[in-house]
Amino acid sequence: MHIIIAGTARAGKTTLSLMLKEMGYVHYKMDSIKRGICEAYKLEYDNWEKVSPIMATIINRMIKDNKTDTNYQLENYIIDIPFLYPKDVNLIDTKDTLVIYLGYAKLTPSESFNKIRKHDKENYWTYNLTDDKLMSWCQDNIEFSKYIEKECKKYRFKYFDTSCNRDKVLQDIVHYIKLKEHEYCLLNKEISN
Repeated sequence: MHIIIAGTARAGKTTLSLMLKEMGYVHYKMDSIKRGICEAYKLEYDNWEKVSPIMATIINRMIKDNKTDTNYQLENYIIDIPFLYPKDVNLIDTKDTLVIYLGYAKLTPSESFNKIRKHDKENYWTYNLTDDKLMSWCQDNIEFSKYIEKECKKYRFKYFDTSCNRDKVLQDIVHYIKLKEHEYCLLNKEISN
């Protein structure tokens, strides 16, 4: 089973991915790939609606190639991607893939700003943003969180809000994924018998 962890930037996708990596998943952080595509095709980084279907197509190819690779069923992927719109997941063969979304729709821009500044490190891309740019970015991401929360209901994807008690929510997600992984294994066992 592969896992796509999508949603808002700085919602805990990479932290969760690293927690799951201990379960044997291969982690693909799609931010660098997205930036490379944007640079190669002269796309604006913040034109997410245009970039999202492109990234969905790439993810689909990764999953499809895994099925024909000599490593088939030896490697299970965690695909960590911001700004994959739920409507674009239909471009991905999700038969063997669990898709979840993370966001922080319950935060105010000030709360988001303060959390980021509190945990910022020099190597984080948000570290060098001016306060005005970071505040604007926080507002945009809260709006995106609200959007994906609503879209997840529409497209029936699981949405987790990391606004409060983030560490506990991430542990709850790990538990949820372990249950889904167990269900997936049982289903495949029945099919093969």
